[in-house]
Amino acid sequence: MKKLTALAAITALAGSAYAQLSPVPPSSVGDGVSVVPITAQNNTGSYWADPAGLLAYKFSSDENLGTPKPGTPDNALGLFWGSTASADLQNIMSQINADGGSIRVIFLGESAGWWNDFGYTYTGNPSSAGQSFSLWNDIQSVSPYSNPAFGDNATISLAKGEASTFDFWLNGANAGNWPNPAPGAPGGVYTAFNPANGDSAVNVSWTQSYLSVRSYVDGTVANDYWNRTYLLGFEDVRGGGDADYNDFMVGLQFFRTDGTPFSPVPEPSTYGLMGAAALLAFVARRRFSKK
Repeated sequence: MKKLTALAAITALAGSAYAQLSPVPPSSVGDGVSVVPITAQNNTGSYWADPAGLLAYKFSSDENLGTPKPGTPDNALGLFWGSTASADLQNIMSQINADGGSIRVIFLGESAGWWNDFGYTYTGNPSSAGQSFSLWNDIQSVSPYSNPAFGDNATISLAKGEASTFDFWLNGANAGNWPNPAPGAPGGVYTAFNPANGDSAVNVSWTQSYLSVRSYVDGTVANDYWNRTYLLGFEDVRGGGDADYNDFMVGLQFFRTDGTPFSPVPEPSTYGLMGAAALLAFVARRRFSKK
């Protein structure tokens, strides 16, 4: 009976489209994309270290973050999560596809014992030779390890037409690098924008609303923007695992070709000016009507 069970497990793993990527795609450096650490400007309380923003998702254990299950809010900021990208995010991707642009991916946290890999593909297929690249390999931020770190980020430029098939992928459960996995651990490869291209359509979770995150785009005050930032979480065990979706989590920001963010959120002072202008217009209209 044990032999039959083992055979069935092996058969199920072999039937996976990707199982695990081996070898892992080459570094993104070969694609001209480098991972950079968080800048001093962004690593402050008003920017990425804002406890009501990205910092709420800085974690290195399951105990520090609620479970962002699709359709329910988590315990950090009460954001709702879903198994597919929101309509607003898909619209942004459509605009990038039409005009070109870029996507910044920001590492937030990792809580799984497995050592995973994360990257992107221009074709939608994580195993596409020359079209798929790794951003982080052997991801392990749980103590005593420290790779990568909160705020590490990379910006990927997309030409017109490339966003239609572009995708992020997670190579889950790299059993060869983890100290104690069972042979044939049920890992897989999972794709973000189109989960059907990966091994499982239930291993990805997106925030359905965005965080307004203040960012220095290139370290200068002139490019100080509020960005719509969506969060993306993965469950690395194929088939949903424990469905906590915090085995690996990143934030995503989207930019036009000129470097400005899509649908930037006005600063609070801007809202004040808008309100004052609206009030003046209302008063002027009433006075004119009386006359």
